[in-house]
Amino acid sequence: MNVKRFAIRGIVFLAIFVALCMFFSGTVRTITTPKVRLTAAKRGKLEERVELSCKVSFPQVDEIKPDLPDEYTMTITRVNTREGYTVAKGDVLIEARVTNYETARKQFQDAYDEASEQLMTLANKYRDVRISRRDQAYADAYFGLRQARRDAVSLELDMDAQLAREGLSRVEDGYPEGASDGLIAIIDAWRKATGVLEAAQAAMDDASRYSVDENVWTFITEQREQQQKLSDAETSLRTLVALNDSVRQIVAPHDGYVAALGVKEGDTYDGSQTLYAITAEDAMPALRADITDQTRSVTEGMTATMNPDSYDAIETKVIATGTDAEGRKYCDIQLTDSIIRARGSVYAMTQEETPISLIYRAKEATSLLPTSAVRGSDKDRYVFVAEQNTAAFGGSTLKLHKMEVTVAGEYGGTTSVQEDVTYYSIAYGEDRAISDGDAVMEYLD
Repeated sequence: MNVKRFAIRGIVFLAIFVALCMFFSGTVRTITTPKVRLTAAKRGKLEERVELSCKVSFPQVDEIKPDLPDEYTMTITRVNTREGYTVAKGDVLIEARVTNYETARKQFQDAYDEASEQLMTLANKYRDVRISRRDQAYADAYFGLRQARRDAVSLELDMDAQLAREGLSRVEDGYPEGASDGLIAIIDAWRKATGVLEAAQAAMDDASRYSVDENVWTFITEQREQQQKLSDAETSLRTLVALNDSVRQIVAPHDGYVAALGVKEGDTYDGSQTLYAITAEDAMPALRADITDQTRSVTEGMTATMNPDSYDAIETKVIATGTDAEGRKYCDIQLTDSIIRARGSVYAMTQEETPISLIYRAKEATSLLPTSAVRGSDKDRYVFVAEQNTAAFGGSTLKLHKMEVTVAGEYGGTTSVQEDVTYYSIAYGEDRAISDGDAVMEYLD
């Protein structure tokens, strides 16, 4: 009975011993074997990004400059828009008035009234004077010749000044070689004025055969002087009123975006600079980025994306490249309605920069792997392929095999490999150093 009990105890102890040996042998193997993560390469085209900060730009604009006579300015009373605002045709953008309008209007009205009164006084003073046809013909010839001389001399001075600016000399016929269109127009006007002067001189020579009574001539000259003053005052008055009416409300010529404002409320504007600029009809603003320091080329048609890592990513493209006045390179990116809605408005975009990513896509598909799975440096690059081996008495092990690869590019934690390694399990993320031929275990977490 004791022998039997002893035998049973021995068997139990032996089972426990064997179990302990198996347990500790597995534990030792687990502790001593490197652990790795496994990944499979994906086939695709490597994408690289260049992050840009873009500002709203207005490549195509209409510059609005009201046509003000030299002697007038206008005072800005209200500005109803801002740079980047969306406007519709007919919207009142700027309100203004002719500077010192009331004072100028009174001045012209007083001059008109005075000339009118002088004409009535002359008519009464010379009521007995009778002007014959010959008297009138002489007067017309005299004043016609005087005006013709003024016109011809003024145009001749303009022509000589333009000739000097262009480094040219007069010619009898035709035009100096290399004359600008502006100079040609002045020469034509001067030659026409010269012809008018010759005709006026001939009319005066003909009229000079007759004499005019001194009293009659005094009446004619004084009357003409006051009539001219009356006409000038009336013209000035009409011009002033029409001009003031035209600048009271300056409206958008068509739908678009306000690209620039040259004035603010209270400013005095003389017409020499742009009052405001609006995008050309059917033109859109763009997103402009400085690319002077970019090492990769940026070309028209390249893909660009706003929020590339988001579910609401918006794709657009490069529409132009160039160099600005300061010699810095830039690219213009198409501003779409989707981008405007996402950013709020074009006006909101003028207040802060917009991040845009340029996307560089490889021309050919390659194997894409995590950069940490591709080892080595320079041209000596390789991966560890994990091959599963079945043991003689059951079970399996992973064994590493070094495979050389050719790297086509790397960006953002992804490496492009020219060889097709999509059929292999690639080891990476090991917990200790590994080498070719090592047995490894896969992380199971």
